[in-house]
Amino acid sequence: MYIVVVGGGMVGFHLTRALFNAGHEVFVVDIDSKRVNELIEHFGNVAIKGDGSEPSIQAAAGVARADILIATTSTDEDNLAACQLAKHRFNVPKTVTLINNPEDENLFDILGVDVVLSSTQLLLAAIEEELPAHSPAHVLPVRGNREAVAIEIPINSGVVGVKLDDIKLPPDTYIVAIVSRDGSLKSLGGDTVIETHDEVVAVTVADQAEALLEVLSTEG
Repeated sequence: MYIVVVGGGMVGFHLTRALFNAGHEVFVVDIDSKRVNELIEHFGNVAIKGDGSEPSIQAAAGVARADILIATTSTDEDNLAACQLAKHRFNVPKTVTLINNPEDENLFDILGVDVVLSSTQLLLAAIEEELPAHSPAHVLPVRGNREAVAIEIPINSGVVGVKLDDIKLPPDTYIVAIVSRDGSLKSLGGDTVIETHDEVVAVTVADQAEALLEVLSTEG
């Protein structure tokens, strides 16, 4: 397949190498001339300098014959613009992007980007896989670059038997509900004690979700 990658930073560079190793034809667009030179040095004449959301640059990169366009820049707006241009002007069959803000995911879906990957959600999914099977965590993006996290406290968690006031939560994190094993809501006073199999629901900023899961699930 012919694949155009918009964004030759760390993600774009390693993605390009993996795609080449898999036997695909790849071309990269990046606005930074230094990155373009590094790409050419490693992979040959397969990169150009320019704004990947500009029609003339996509045309020069051969987007019209691409099977897939992948946008991996550090700016969600640029990724969206590149995908939309490729989709609607150059009729690329599939567009893929990595988003930095989980709040943008619905917008990308509505505007027709085929595959939207959230770096935050990928990280949290990996964390969930490492948690004990009897202690599932659920994460839901909410407004303001925040996430609601619900986790069942495992037997060996270090917070079992600990009062809320004594639990050191990540910055800007708030426990909003505790549901006991029998389904009843616990009070949220400072003297409330966390017990095994309690489901704790908290709201935190997106980049603190990993730290919160570690606090609530790490063995004591």
